[in-house]
Amino acid sequence: MVPVGTNKVAVDVVSEEEVVGGWQHTARIVRAGGAESTHTVRLAWVDHDYWCDGAKPPSVVTRVLLEYLAQWEPILELPARFDASTARRWVPGIDDELARLI
Repeated sequence: MVPVGTNKVAVDVVSEEEVVGGWQHTARIVRAGGAESTHTVRLAWVDHDYWCDGAKPPSVVTRVLLEYLAQWEPILELPARFDASTARRWVPGIDDELARLI
């Protein structure tokens, strides 16, 4: 499935904290036109391994996830805090897309 938006975004993962079962990232998204938002994303180690076989740093997985999800705006409004695995409910086929992009 291909994102519907054509929004250009820049994602900066500004912090990473190890938490039980994975990591928590704080990331800033800057959209075309200058609009910004900050999001706290929890990435479980099982999702990290599933999406990249553990070959990339967790912050890279979160960055690519946010870049991909931002392309679905305005249909999808990203919450300030969410678990990365919930993206599966928001965007069908995201697993294949992320594996390809990461």
